[in-house]
Amino acid sequence: MKEIPVFNAELMGKFDKKAEEKYGIPSRILMENAGGWVAKKAVEMEDVFTVTVISGPGNNGGDGIVAARHLYNQELTVNLIVLSSPEKIKGNAKLNLQAAEKTGINIFFVNGMKEWEELLPFVERSDLVVDAIFGTGLKREVKGIYRRAIDDINLLAKKILSVDLPSGVSSENGEVMGRAVEADFTVTFEALKFGHILPPGEEHCGDTDVVKIGIPPDAYEDENLPFRFTFPDGLFPRKLLRREQNSHKGNYGHVLVIAGSLGKTGAAAMTAIGALKSGAGLVTLATPSPVLPMVPIPPEIMSLPLKDKDGEISSEASTQLEEMLKGKTVVAVGPGLGTSGETGKFLKELIKKVNVPMVIDADGLNLLSSFPYFPEFKTFTVLTPHPGEFSRLTGKGKDELLKNRIEEARKFSLEKGVNLILKGYRTLICSPDGTVYINATGNPGMATGGAGDVLTGMIAGFLAQAEEDEMEESLVEAVGYHGLSGDLAATELTQPFLSAMDIIHHLPDAFKYEE
Repeated sequence: MKEIPVFNAELMGKFDKKAEEKYGIPSRILMENAGGWVAKKAVEMEDVFTVTVISGPGNNGGDGIVAARHLYNQELTVNLIVLSSPEKIKGNAKLNLQAAEKTGINIFFVNGMKEWEELLPFVERSDLVVDAIFGTGLKREVKGIYRRAIDDINLLAKKILSVDLPSGVSSENGEVMGRAVEADFTVTFEALKFGHILPPGEEHCGDTDVVKIGIPPDAYEDENLPFRFTFPDGLFPRKLLRREQNSHKGNYGHVLVIAGSLGKTGAAAMTAIGALKSGAGLVTLATPSPVLPMVPIPPEIMSLPLKDKDGEISSEASTQLEEMLKGKTVVAVGPGLGTSGETGKFLKELIKKVNVPMVIDADGLNLLSSFPYFPEFKTFTVLTPHPGEFSRLTGKGKDELLKNRIEEARKFSLEKGVNLILKGYRTLICSPDGTVYINATGNPGMATGGAGDVLTGMIAGFLAQAEEDEMEESLVEAVGYHGLSGDLAATELTQPFLSAMDIIHHLPDAFKYEE
């Protein structure tokens, strides 16, 4: 698994401060380095001779001012437009403004619409506009002169290079704060921010380069970096593929899938097949007795008929639990299960008696949300909701959760002591220790019935083969390879023609994939 750290504004500010207080690196040096990298990127572009830098009044604006000075030193024609009066520029930005004023840079200060409109020809005639209006600290909606400037930059600029983050994009959740610059390129510092990888902000960033501005690597070593952007690197499946000669099916785990009801047989089948095709040595599907003959499972999957009521698992099936759980390595429960009161009683008993890792999805989650209290899980437990199911679990509105999905998912995982996989674009894998992995793979073609069932099976299959200290990694890898398989399937079939079983069929290609 390849990991890239992701910072929010709080973390970035913390490390800026640490660089100065612990290592004696003044913040003005960090600003100098940041502006220098922006200028370097601009100089490397083709056909850039005239640059207009548009700066705000804060530290991001200071980075832009430094970039303007470096570009001027490279003998480019540079215009610096500052969306502020001079007296409002403070700290390091002010020091750099004073330095820029001693050069031949054309500097203009803008306090109102009329002044801005008079400067629009500079924007239009420039080969490149450097956006340094807002950085990672933006907390409120963009209004007034800033909103107008962003609209005009988007309309008139030939090329746009944003400093740290396109102005108007939230570094915390990727939201567009009313208006946002539509950059062609972004240079960000030290680490990615959420706005670079979460929609809709990521769509405004263009090509993003992460550069180091002088914070020593040691500054990060003893710190908790809870947010990671993850990519499959081929190592985990290669480990799965290297099986010892003297081994047998029992070495690779036995997954018990409890799923299905009348009319929902496909969900049970896809979960069981997902576990099988992820390398589990044995897979048993437990499903209501009258449903079993209708479930399209391959002959390699064993089956167990359960006592039922009206085609769903009945509470009487609890008497089968002891035998059902014997010898199992992982339990996956929920897909197509139904939400009757009888099935809910069965799930409560299962939670009490299971003593191996458990994955709960779909109707299993809907049943959990109907319980009068959230159960205490005594084993490694994974919940895999989509946003609607997460809304039901938390009792909070879906829109509210989506707006703050990282914060809300992380808080839920911490409070409930469970591993939470919040599905969707950039699926989140949240650990009870507060770590959040943000998955890089997947595509809109996977928004199709059954894709989540396949993921549940894959998670169970990966967990079945994992050592105790590899379980968290197994979750991240399962999500990553589920998405990668979907990406490979979409490349071959196109996104609209992608179905859940295509994800399973492309798993061997995903496991063997190397960039």
